[in-house]
Order: sequence, then C-alpha cells, then structure tokens
Amino acid sequence: MITNQKNITAILFCLFFLSGCFGLFDSGSQRIIGRYEVLWIDLPQNQALTKVDKEHSSSSATLIEPYIFAVGHNDSYIIVKQHPTGGFEKNYEIHTDTTNYYIIDIANDRDEIYGPLSLPKFDSLRLTLKITAIQFDKTYLDKY
Repeated sequence: MITNQKNITAILFCLFFLSGCFGLFDSGSQRIIGRYEVLWIDLPQNQALTKVDKEHSSSSATLIEPYIFAVGHNDSYIIVKQHPTGGFEKNYEIHTDTTNYYIIDIANDRDEIYGPLSLPKFDSLRLTLKITAIQFDKTYLDKY
C-alpha cells in the first residue's frame, strides 16, 4: 500500500514537472512582407527581424538582432529601428539610450543589409536610395 502511494506521488510529481516545463517557452511573430517577420522566442525583449527559410516553415534566419521596436516596408525595402540588448548574459536588457537604424534591400531576394546606422546616416541613405516615403508603420514597446 505504501509502495502504491509512493508510485502515485512520483507519477503526479513527474506530470506536474513536465507540464510546468512546457509553459516556460513562449513566442510570437508578426509577418512584415513575404518571408520576413518580427519574431521573439521566450522573451519579447529578444524580438528580432528574421527571414523564414521557406513558406510554411518554422525555421528562420536572424537578419537584425534584438530588440526591434519599429518596422516599415515597401516591395523593395524594409526599414528597422533597433535598440541593442545586453544579450543572454544580461537577460536581454534593452539599451534604450542607443537607437540603431537599418535598411534591408529585399528586391530580388538579395537581403543586402545597411546598418547599424545613426539617424543622420539613415536619413541620408534613404535619400540616396529614394525610399523616403516608407514610414515606421509597425511599432512595438520600446522598453520592457
């Protein structure tokens, strides 16, 4: 009888522990255009710009590291505002005192990335590339 109670207790403990582990991982994404999306896994603070390997795939490549807080696009370019983070070692602490800007040329699937850029260099490159009409129309919290 005591052995059965120990077995039942052990089984309940294992079930509780295993179900608790599955709740530790969370994620979210928002499609920008085509195979490009803003994606976070585990913590919203590690939100990055990624490109899905192929349509209906769950694997992707990171183009711009966290923390992405604003994005805009047209058919040829994606523009991004990013605050760097402290990375895994510092729990992805967002450095809101620094803002980096990026331009990604997505025409012909080239993924040429310009950045990180300061605001003056970003504005200058936008003029050169004739993409001044793109606005940051997708925005996220700029700090957590």
